[in-house]
Parts: sequence; structure tokens; C-alpha cells
Amino acid sequence: MAAPALCLAVVAGLWAWWPDSGGAPGARGAPASAGPVRPVVGWQVAAGGARQDEGPGAWGLGDTVVQGRPDGLFAYASDDGAVLWSVAPPRRTAVCAMSPGVAQGVGFIGFGDRGRPCATLAAVRAADGAELWRRPLTGGGLVAGGLAVGASLVLTAERDALRARSAETGAQRWWRGVADGCAPRALGADDDRALLVEQCGTRARLTALDTRTGAQRWVRALPVRAPGVTAAVVSATPAVLAVAEEDPRGTRAYLGFDARGRSTATVPLSGPAGELTVPRGVRPGGGAASPPLVAGDLLVTLAGRGRGGADHVVAHSLATGRPVWDHRPEGVTAGALVREPDGRIGVLASGPGGGLVVLLGTDGREQGRIAPRDPGATASLSVRPELIPVTEGHVVVNHLAMSGEPGVFSLR
Repeated sequence: MAAPALCLAVVAGLWAWWPDSGGAPGARGAPASAGPVRPVVGWQVAAGGARQDEGPGAWGLGDTVVQGRPDGLFAYASDDGAVLWSVAPPRRTAVCAMSPGVAQGVGFIGFGDRGRPCATLAAVRAADGAELWRRPLTGGGLVAGGLAVGASLVLTAERDALRARSAETGAQRWWRGVADGCAPRALGADDDRALLVEQCGTRARLTALDTRTGAQRWVRALPVRAPGVTAAVVSATPAVLAVAEEDPRGTRAYLGFDARGRSTATVPLSGPAGELTVPRGVRPGGGAASPPLVAGDLLVTLAGRGRGGADHVVAHSLATGRPVWDHRPEGVTAGALVREPDGRIGVLASGPGGGLVVLLGTDGREQGRIAPRDPGATASLSVRPELIPVTEGHVVVNHLAMSGEPGVFSLR
């Protein structure tokens, strides 16, 4: 299909590392990393599709970023935004799901009629966009948040079963039926462990499986007592969930578990730090939809109060659930988190001049900022941005552009 037009030569300013005076409570900011100040040229891609169309995800592949939109996948070179390839969904359908990552260089997307569950799973080679295989999804299709990858497999939580297929061929490797009266609510996996959240009536449970074989390792009841639970798997190892009941008196928290499934931490979505942001699909949650990250034994989230947006970054211990540090980047509103290749935490923020990246150590100390010297040299963030580290920089994907924000742009 036709590729969206690129708007090049958007940024022509000098980028610098700026140290900050903030950091962990009672601590001074660590010195910023030294780096050359050099002129660069950024790029952006206009948002595509209908207004308020929400993209299902994105893949960061080093020198390539793949954006998922209802009308297809679009791959861009991270250095200049050139369109490398695109994939259109079958006629009269939309891309309704996207795997959180790739396995053996293959990513996975779901197709379905607009407003209905994904009914078809397809494998796409990330190098060139070639479709490798396509399989129908049974039993009413894919549940929301029901796509994961691990151990060279793609896992799908369908309404009647959990299935694992070969990433390369699509052949089924194992399956696990859903018990009568139960429904899958969330799925996550890595190469070792798969986690499945199911609700059965007014109760819910977390099941840990061997990703390669599907063998059950443990099952734990979740602290819920009402129907209509929403959930998301934040991390498979260590096991971390976000769970929210409809009842405001019920459980609305991040939950941590050890290797045997014993509860280690409960972090309420609303507390002294304000409203914690939650993964997409968890509702009613705390703050806006922005996934947290796990850094060692820390759960790191954005937080804020009221409708002003997230304005600080909070870390809680996964061993105790207690707060460890709280950092408030001065003069900006935070929009997304990412783990940088060097282990630091990248905070996508919006300042007076648009998007910038605040870099934090895992101790909460600010270690620098990547921001344009020219206040007008960058682009705006949407209500659901994603920050992706790429070769020598970052790319931002605005998954829900509502006020003229670009669909994708670079921060270099």
C-alpha cells in the first residue's frame, strides 16, 4: 500500500547533554555523560488513518522501527525515516494486535474486522515485511492482551485455549484448554516462563507454565472477588502483574511474585505518590495508559495527580512493595519509560519545546537530558507515546494522535 509521506529536515539544531540538580530524595544529581555537541537533522511521519485510530504497538530493531496502525505495518529507517517496507491487512479488516517483540527475526500481528476480536494470526519477517504464514484463530478469536513471544514460539490466548506455535512455521507445539466458566484476561512470556491470568466467575488466578512445553509450574489465586477484572502481565521473570477490579474497594494494584508463585509485593495504583500509570487495557486503573518497566528488583512507573498528567517517576521494591525513590524532572511532563541499552532508564518527557529524553540511573538520580537547543526544533507527544531506543538515538511512536501530532518522529 502507499507509504505515508515523510516530512524531512524537521530538526536542525544542536543537541546537548544537560545535568540536573534533582535526583533521589536527599541526593544530588550525578554528573551527565560527556558527549559531542553536533548538528543533526531529524525526521517525522504524519499520523495516518482516521483521527483517534489507536495503533496496536511498535517494534524497535536497532536501525529500524516498525509502527503498527489499523491500516497496516510501516517500517522506517531509524536514521532518516525512509520507508523500508509496509504490510497491508486483508481487505475489510484491520490490524488489531501486535506482538510485544519479535522471535528469531519474526513479528506477529492479528487481523480482524473493526471492533471485533482478532480472527487471524500472521507472521511477518522483520527484515523485509514478507508474510511467512497465516493461521485462523479459533473459539471467538484472540483476547485483548493475548499475544506473547518466547523460546522461538508465539503464544496466543484465544477464548477457548492457550496455544503455542512455532515462530518459523506456525505449527502448533502445545495447547492448554480454558476451563468451563473461565476466561483468559492477560498473557505474557519470556524464553523460560509464560504467565496466564484467568477469571473464573468472581475469582481469578495466575498460572505459570514452561514456555517451551506448556507444563504447569504453579497456580496462585489472585486477591479479587468480583467479575470484570482487567489485567496485564508487566514481566514474566520476575512475575509482575497489573490488576484492577471494577469495584473501587477491590484490588487495583501491581502484584509481584517469586519464582514459586509466592506473593512478594503489592503496590496500589493510587497512593502517596499519586496515580500510577498502567499498561493499556487495565481499567479502571490509576493514571494514564503508560506501561511500567522492571529494572532488577524495582518496579518503575510514572505517576501524577489529577488531570495534569504524570510529572514524576517512582520506583517500588519488588521484594517489599515499598517506595525506594521518587524523581521529579524539573519543567516537564512525563509520557513514557524505556530501559536504555546501557541499563539506564529513559523518560520520554514533554517540555516547552516538545519532546525530550531524561536519563535516570537505577538509583533515581538524573544523569542527563537529550534535548534540542532550539526550543522549536522537535515535535509534540500524544496521549499515548512510546519511546524506542535505536542506533545512536531514539524514535517516538505516537500510538494515538488526536491533535495533529506526528505519528512517528526521531530524537537524535
